[in-house]
Amino acid sequence: MDVADQSAAPAPPLVLVVEDDPDLRSLAVTVVEEAGLSVVEMASAEAALAFLREHAPDVVCVFADFELAGSLDGIDIARVAAVSWPWIKVLITSGGSRISDVPKTARFLPKPWRAADVWAHLESVAPREPGARRARDGDTPQLRR
Repeated sequence: MDVADQSAAPAPPLVLVVEDDPDLRSLAVTVVEEAGLSVVEMASAEAALAFLREHAPDVVCVFADFELAGSLDGIDIARVAAVSWPWIKVLITSGGSRISDVPKTARFLPKPWRAADVWAHLESVAPREPGARRARDGDTPQLRR
């Protein structure tokens, strides 16, 4: 079979991680990658929404912190996504207790979260491809904040 006849394997589903703390963002990116998914990271809601305006058809999930630097936050991302890109699932995380502010279209995951909790949500929005590597929960550090 000619190499040109072979179709390229589809890219894994894309998750957008939005966290203003670089260490926490890096940890979240690692957890998403361990789930076998592609990831793009942003430090602000403004940057995330700009990315979504251009690439929303490729995104299956946004994993965002509740409180972010800038004038917008994770709740703003969830509200805009619900109206503009309803297929995108939003997972909001926070160490605070303002759960009542999370829109019904988003899910809330309290900090400190465990990798297994993030994976469970990601599995519901983007089932893992067979053979995708996933560390055991005990092997992945727990988020502390």
